[in-house]
Amino acid sequence: MDLRVSPSLVDGIERARRPTGPVLGLVVAVVCLLVGPLPVTLLLMPVFGVSFAELADADFGIGEQMVVMLGFAGASGLLALWVLVKERRGVGSLGFFPAVRIGRHLALGALVAVLLLAVPIGANLLGGWYEIAPTPGFPLLAVVIALAGFAVQAGTEEVITRGYLMQVAHRRWGLLAAIAFQAVVFALLHGVNFDVGALPLVNVLLVGLLLGCWALAEGSLWGVCAFHVVWNWCQGNIAGIQVSGMDLQAALLSTEPAPGAANLLTGGGFGVEGSALTTAVLLIATAVAALVLRARAQ
Repeated sequence: MDLRVSPSLVDGIERARRPTGPVLGLVVAVVCLLVGPLPVTLLLMPVFGVSFAELADADFGIGEQMVVMLGFAGASGLLALWVLVKERRGVGSLGFFPAVRIGRHLALGALVAVLLLAVPIGANLLGGWYEIAPTPGFPLLAVVIALAGFAVQAGTEEVITRGYLMQVAHRRWGLLAAIAFQAVVFALLHGVNFDVGALPLVNVLLVGLLLGCWALAEGSLWGVCAFHVVWNWCQGNIAGIQVSGMDLQAALLSTEPAPGAANLLTGGGFGVEGSALTTAVLLIATAVAALVLRARAQ
């Protein structure tokens, strides 16, 4: 299938005077994600009063959550350094030009995330497979602060996968391979999460495909960044559901699988991202995004 899309996203690599190939680009992405967060994490640990033992646990208070989330700024910094120094192009070329209708893209991304999450969560509540209750103390301030943390974490993942990896792969392998490449890498990166399994990885792969098609159709990363931020934040800090295996304590609600509820429906310890209901929703959303991309590419 020969698709031609807006040059504002995949052709950002063409601004580079010394572009990187997809294999080296993958190495760069992995190094950024593994090495970049370490110095930032070490700096933030005493600020938030967090220990290594607390970071190794799946239960994150607001301090642990902010240390982990803000640590992703180090990965973004390393990638920016590579792009500026080695490739000799602007950071905005990773998917933020042209910067038009930003508010519209952000609002759409946030709205779609809420709507897609509402289906599996609502179905589990109606079926009696989730039990939900307000969190004692109503930690509203911590929940708002957590949104900033997810903006750094999710934004970094989008820049690295839907931005950088899709660009370097597209330049050498073409569009369809680029979409698949970044989605597979995105799924594999989540393979080290708590309580991961086959179905959660399938769902993360579908998220990668959905957001890859979306970013290409939009021509930038604004919408997918908003989607990813709100998708994570609403699960963890609003609904109180595990986010890819992380149990976030600073939440407005506490949502747990009911006794005897099937993990296939609730997602078990991985959270609603591991639910077959989420699989169905993501399949439909990915198909819609692919159709929109195809229509805009013709």
